[in-house]
Amino acid sequence: MGKKLLKTFTNNIGFKILAIAFAFILWLVVYNLNDPVKTKTFTTTVTVTGRDSVVDKGLWPTIKDSEKTISFSVSGKRSYLNELDDSDFYANVDLANIIVDKDDTNKASVKVDIGCTKYRHSITFNGGDHMLPLSVEKYMQKQFEVKVSLDGSLSGAKALGNKPQANPKVVKIGGPESIVSTIASANVNIKVDDNTIISDNQITDRGDLTLIDDNGDEIDISKLDVDSQYQSIAVTVDVLSTKEVPIKCTTTGSPAGGKSVLGVELSEESVMLKGNAEALNNITSIDVGPIDISGATDDISTSVDLTGYLPDGVFIVNSSKAKLSIDIKIETNATSTMTLNSSNITYDGLEEGYTITFVTDKSSVIVSGTKSDIDTLSGTTLKGKIDVTGLGTGTHTVTVKPNLDETKYTWGEIKVQIVIGREGDGGGTTGTDGTGTASGSTTGGTTSGDTGTGGSSSSGSTSSGNTGNNGSDSSSH
Repeated sequence: MGKKLLKTFTNNIGFKILAIAFAFILWLVVYNLNDPVKTKTFTTTVTVTGRDSVVDKGLWPTIKDSEKTISFSVSGKRSYLNELDDSDFYANVDLANIIVDKDDTNKASVKVDIGCTKYRHSITFNGGDHMLPLSVEKYMQKQFEVKVSLDGSLSGAKALGNKPQANPKVVKIGGPESIVSTIASANVNIKVDDNTIISDNQITDRGDLTLIDDNGDEIDISKLDVDSQYQSIAVTVDVLSTKEVPIKCTTTGSPAGGKSVLGVELSEESVMLKGNAEALNNITSIDVGPIDISGATDDISTSVDLTGYLPDGVFIVNSSKAKLSIDIKIETNATSTMTLNSSNITYDGLEEGYTITFVTDKSSVIVSGTKSDIDTLSGTTLKGKIDVTGLGTGTHTVTVKPNLDETKYTWGEIKVQIVIGREGDGGGTTGTDGTGTASGSTTGGTTSGDTGTGGSSSSGSTSSGNTGNNGSDSSSH
């Protein structure tokens, strides 16, 4: 029985094996016709590691953004490929394996390790090894002090301190020499307004580190080697009290040639200060003088920095107002010739029973002062007063005191002649008919006038002319 069964299997064995092989081939054909092998292109982003190994060699690798995305061809069953998309693939680069070009040391390449997270044994990557091109240059590292800027302000009687503190105060920046060498400053900006939290008279906040080049442009920090601890900077700034104080300016010395000071003009009459309350309480004003004007012939214009007049810990709220412009106005003395009529002269000290007759009818008086003060005299009437206390009958020369402000004007001595007589003796004459003329000099001017009967020359002058009638004229009181 066994032999018969064995004979059945072995009979025509060659045809039977051929039939089995043909059946298998037929199955493969049918299977592939239903699920053929296809080729498909995928795209993924390259993940780069191992940069430190290049930096350790004193080099900095740079990969263009366009090179960080690669496309590749994959072959496999259609059923597998249909279930794959870009997210199922990865591409890794280890810069420790870079190969520097022998002919150009600024060029290098590195192999890209491409893989798939699904069906890795059922697909084939085409095209051989993928090489990623990159450039290398000398690595540079520098330290920079962090500069803090504050954007905004506080309202009310509060102001921000002038010395905000950054933590860390210094940052290390590494990267390609072509970029690091252009860094001009490392900065952090903090925005402040009335909603900013203040604790113990301080504001504490954080800001992103920014790097500025020599042209004032911001540098892309992602292209540099910056430790994560430096990318966010803590900032602390004091909150200070404020106080507005007046600005004073005095002068010393005198201008040349009899000129005087008209006034001192300041670009700011007051300034707002900030500091701790105790320091501000001790400041009542800022005195920027005295400014020496000795020998000045023209207006003086100068400027001072107000910060130089402040104690430690006190600052100007608006730094643009720290420069104070000072204009000192110098004016030349002017003169004006005025006429003093005897009718405008009053007198004191005349004893009862006596009369006064003015021999000098009018006098010219030269008045000196600043131009603006002299201008105010235009159109005014000059008046004066004499004192005849103790004078007896007869002709006298007396000094007239004009009604001018001695603090603003100077003038020469004014002298007039008078005749004192007794009532009932016929009185005196004023000489207003022009029958006689008396003239006399005064310091800085000339005195002139008509004389009547009995007229005589004023002090230092000669009297001449015809005598008129003995008509009496009362003096002006």
